[in-house]
Amino acid sequence: MARPKTFDRTQMLDKAIELFWNRGYEATSIHDLLAHLGIRRQSLYDTFGDKHTLFLEALRRYEARNIASTVDVLEGPGSGKAAIEAVFRSTVQTLACTEPPRGCMIVNTAIELAPHDEEIARCVSASVTRTQQAFYHALVRAQEHDEIHPQLDLLALARFLTSSLQGLNITAKAVRDARQLQEIANVALSLLA
Repeated sequence: MARPKTFDRTQMLDKAIELFWNRGYEATSIHDLLAHLGIRRQSLYDTFGDKHTLFLEALRRYEARNIASTVDVLEGPGSGKAAIEAVFRSTVQTLACTEPPRGCMIVNTAIELAPHDEEIARCVSASVTRTQQAFYHALVRAQEHDEIHPQLDLLALARFLTSSLQGLNITAKAVRDARQLQEIANVALSLLA
Protein backbone atom coordinates (compact mmCIF):
# COMPACT_ATOMS: atom_id res chain seq x y z
CA MET A 1 0.00 0.00 0.00
CA ALA A 2 1.37 3.42 -0.97
CA ARG A 3 2.09 5.88 1.82
CA PRO A 4 0.25 9.22 1.73
CA LYS A 5 2.24 12.32 0.87
CA THR A 6 3.51 14.16 3.91
CA PHE A 7 4.51 17.39 2.21
CA ASP A 8 2.86 20.42 0.73
CA ARG A 9 3.21 20.48 -3.06
CA THR A 10 3.30 24.28 -3.25
CA GLN A 11 6.02 24.48 -0.61
CA MET A 12 8.04 21.91 -2.55
CA LEU A 13 7.64 23.98 -5.72
CA ASP A 14 8.82 27.09 -3.89
CA LYS A 15 11.86 25.21 -2.59
CA ALA A 16 12.57 23.93 -6.11
CA ILE A 17 12.35 27.51 -7.42
CA GLU A 18 15.01 28.62 -4.93
CA LEU A 19 17.38 25.82 -5.94
CA PHE A 20 16.90 26.22 -9.69
CA TRP A 21 17.09 30.02 -9.40
CA ASN A 22 20.37 29.86 -7.50
CA ARG A 23 22.04 27.09 -9.52
CA GLY A 24 20.29 26.91 -12.88
CA TYR A 25 18.74 23.87 -14.50
CA GLU A 26 21.83 22.05 -15.74
CA ALA A 27 23.79 22.47 -12.50
CA THR A 28 20.92 21.07 -10.42
CA SER A 29 20.94 17.28 -10.25
CA ILE A 30 18.14 15.00 -9.15
CA HIS A 31 20.25 14.25 -6.05
CA ASP A 32 20.45 18.01 -5.33
CA LEU A 33 16.68 18.30 -5.65
CA LEU A 34 16.01 15.34 -3.37
CA ALA A 35 18.36 16.68 -0.71
CA HIS A 36 17.03 20.24 -0.94
CA LEU A 37 13.37 19.24 -1.01
CA GLY A 38 13.80 16.57 1.64
CA ILE A 39 11.77 14.00 -0.28
CA ARG A 40 12.46 10.59 -1.79
CA ARG A 41 13.07 9.95 -5.45
CA GLN A 42 9.76 8.14 -5.93
CA SER A 43 7.84 11.00 -4.29
CA LEU A 44 9.52 13.45 -6.66
CA TYR A 45 8.58 11.39 -9.70
CA ASP A 46 5.06 10.61 -8.46
CA THR A 47 4.35 14.27 -7.66
CA PHE A 48 6.18 16.20 -10.35
CA GLY A 49 7.28 13.74 -13.00
CA ASP A 50 10.84 14.19 -14.20
CA LYS A 51 13.30 17.03 -13.55
CA HIS A 52 12.26 18.91 -16.70
CA THR A 53 8.58 18.81 -15.77
CA LEU A 54 9.38 20.00 -12.24
CA PHE A 55 11.51 22.81 -13.64
CA LEU A 56 8.79 23.92 -16.05
CA GLU A 57 6.20 23.94 -13.27
CA ALA A 58 8.60 25.85 -10.99
CA LEU A 59 9.28 28.36 -13.77
CA ARG A 60 5.56 28.92 -14.31
CA ARG A 61 5.02 29.41 -10.58
CA TYR A 62 7.92 31.85 -10.46
CA GLU A 63 6.42 33.74 -13.40
CA ALA A 64 2.98 33.81 -11.80
CA ARG A 65 4.37 34.99 -8.48
CA ASN A 66 7.24 37.31 -9.38
CA ILE A 67 6.43 38.66 -12.83
CA ALA A 68 2.77 39.09 -11.87
CA SER A 69 3.75 41.59 -9.18
CA THR A 70 5.53 43.71 -11.80
CA VAL A 71 2.55 43.44 -14.13
CA ASP A 72 0.19 44.42 -11.30
CA VAL A 73 2.16 47.61 -10.66
CA LEU A 74 2.32 48.51 -14.36
CA GLU A 75 -1.34 47.80 -15.04
CA GLY A 76 -2.67 49.22 -11.79
CA PRO A 77 -4.51 52.51 -11.45
CA GLY A 78 -2.81 55.85 -11.29
CA SER A 79 0.12 57.38 -13.09
CA GLY A 80 1.61 55.17 -15.79
CA LYS A 81 4.92 57.00 -15.61
CA ALA A 82 5.09 56.61 -11.82
CA ALA A 83 4.32 52.89 -12.19
CA ILE A 84 7.20 52.41 -14.62
CA GLU A 85 9.54 54.35 -12.35
CA ALA A 86 8.39 52.25 -9.38
CA VAL A 87 9.13 49.00 -11.23
CA PHE A 88 12.67 50.12 -12.08
CA ARG A 89 13.28 51.49 -8.58
CA SER A 90 12.05 48.27 -6.96
CA THR A 91 14.10 46.11 -9.33
CA VAL A 92 17.30 48.04 -8.62
CA GLN A 93 16.71 47.86 -4.86
CA THR A 94 16.02 44.13 -4.96
CA LEU A 95 18.97 43.35 -7.20
CA ALA A 96 21.36 45.49 -5.16
CA CYS A 97 20.66 43.67 -1.91
CA THR A 98 20.28 40.06 -3.08
CA GLU A 99 23.15 37.75 -2.11
CA PRO A 100 24.23 35.85 -3.99
CA PRO A 101 23.14 37.82 -7.04
CA ARG A 102 20.57 35.75 -8.94
CA GLY A 103 18.95 38.11 -11.39
CA CYS A 104 15.59 36.93 -12.70
CA MET A 105 14.79 33.25 -13.13
CA ILE A 106 12.99 33.95 -16.41
CA VAL A 107 15.99 35.84 -17.81
CA ASN A 108 18.41 33.18 -16.53
CA THR A 109 16.31 30.49 -18.19
CA ALA A 110 16.13 32.45 -21.44
CA ILE A 111 19.91 32.37 -21.57
CA GLU A 112 20.46 28.82 -20.35
CA LEU A 113 17.65 26.78 -21.90
CA ALA A 114 15.44 28.71 -24.33
CA PRO A 115 17.85 28.43 -27.28
CA HIS A 116 17.54 24.62 -27.32
CA ASP A 117 14.27 23.79 -25.50
CA GLU A 118 11.11 24.77 -27.38
CA GLU A 119 8.75 24.27 -24.44
CA ILE A 120 10.90 26.45 -22.19
CA ALA A 121 11.28 29.01 -25.00
CA ARG A 122 7.48 29.30 -25.28
CA CYS A 123 7.16 29.85 -21.53
CA VAL A 124 9.90 32.50 -21.53
CA SER A 125 8.44 34.19 -24.61
CA ALA A 126 4.98 34.35 -23.00
CA SER A 127 6.48 35.97 -19.91
CA VAL A 128 8.41 38.54 -21.95
CA THR A 129 5.29 39.33 -23.98
CA ARG A 130 3.26 39.73 -20.79
CA THR A 131 5.82 42.18 -19.41
CA GLN A 132 5.92 44.14 -22.68
CA GLN A 133 2.14 44.42 -22.71
CA ALA A 134 2.14 45.66 -19.12
CA PHE A 135 4.72 48.34 -19.97
CA TYR A 136 2.63 49.26 -23.00
CA HIS A 137 -0.50 49.70 -20.86
CA ALA A 138 1.40 51.91 -18.42
CA LEU A 139 2.75 53.98 -21.33
CA VAL A 140 -0.75 54.41 -22.78
CA ARG A 141 -1.94 55.72 -19.40
CA ALA A 142 1.08 58.01 -19.19
CA GLN A 143 0.41 59.39 -22.67
CA GLU A 144 -3.30 59.87 -21.98
CA HIS A 145 -2.41 61.92 -18.89
CA ASP A 146 0.23 64.00 -20.71
CA GLU A 147 3.05 62.52 -18.63
CA ILE A 148 5.13 61.62 -21.69
CA HIS A 149 5.60 62.99 -25.21
CA PRO A 150 2.56 62.30 -27.44
CA GLN A 151 4.71 61.24 -30.42
CA LEU A 152 6.53 58.35 -28.73
CA ASP A 153 6.22 54.90 -30.32
CA LEU A 154 4.69 53.18 -27.30
CA LEU A 155 5.14 49.61 -28.52
CA ALA A 156 8.82 50.13 -29.32
CA LEU A 157 9.31 51.87 -25.97
CA ALA A 158 7.55 49.02 -24.13
CA ARG A 159 9.90 46.55 -25.80
CA PHE A 160 12.91 48.69 -24.89
CA LEU A 161 11.83 49.02 -21.25
CA THR A 162 11.34 45.25 -21.03
CA SER A 163 14.78 44.69 -22.51
CA SER A 164 16.29 47.22 -20.11
CA LEU A 165 14.69 45.49 -17.14
CA GLN A 166 16.08 42.15 -18.35
CA GLY A 167 19.48 43.76 -18.86
CA LEU A 168 19.48 44.99 -15.26
CA ASN A 169 18.96 41.42 -14.10
CA ILE A 170 21.90 40.20 -16.16
CA THR A 171 24.16 43.07 -15.11
CA ALA A 172 23.37 42.51 -11.43
CA LYS A 173 24.83 39.01 -11.65
CA ALA A 174 28.14 40.36 -12.91
CA VAL A 175 28.43 43.79 -11.28
CA ARG A 176 27.69 44.25 -7.59
CA ASP A 177 27.36 47.99 -7.72
CA ALA A 178 23.95 49.48 -6.94
CA ARG A 179 25.07 52.81 -8.37
CA GLN A 180 25.71 51.28 -11.78
CA LEU A 181 22.33 49.56 -11.73
CA GLN A 182 20.65 52.85 -10.85
CA GLU A 183 22.50 54.64 -13.66
CA ILE A 184 21.24 52.07 -16.17
CA ALA A 185 17.70 52.47 -14.85
CA ASN A 186 18.01 56.27 -15.03
CA VAL A 187 19.04 56.15 -18.70
CA ALA A 188 16.08 53.89 -19.53
CA LEU A 189 13.70 56.16 -17.62
CA SER A 190 15.11 59.29 -19.29
CA LEU A 191 13.23 58.26 -22.44
CA LEU A 192 10.01 59.05 -20.59
CA ALA A 193 10.97 62.68 -19.98
